Amino acid sequence: MKLRSSLEICLPLAVFVAACALSIPTLVLALIWLTIGVCSIGHRALNDFPTADIPRRWLRGPRRGCLWFYHLAWWPRYTPVNLRALAGRPSKAGKAVR
Repeated sequence: MKLRSSLEICLPLAVFVAACALSIPTLVLALIWLTIGVCSIGHRALNDFPTADIPRRWLRGPRRGCLWFYHLAWWPRYTPVNLRALAGRPSKAGKAVR
């Protein structure tokens, strides 16, 4: 099992900060992405995310915030299966009931 490197864990936060500093539209898109992520994942403690390939030093202390942001940036990996199934189904709201 290969452990994730510090660069790999910090990269989403660094890209987010750099992209938001460059333009306002990127900031808006990033905030929308993170908002959807928070809504789809729900309230989960950091301990509920998989930690198999993450060094133990990232689970405690100030690095914990960067690790939480890493999981939040990659929220589609952690969405519940029923939410993915719901998103794949066509909507029946527009059809008339007979």
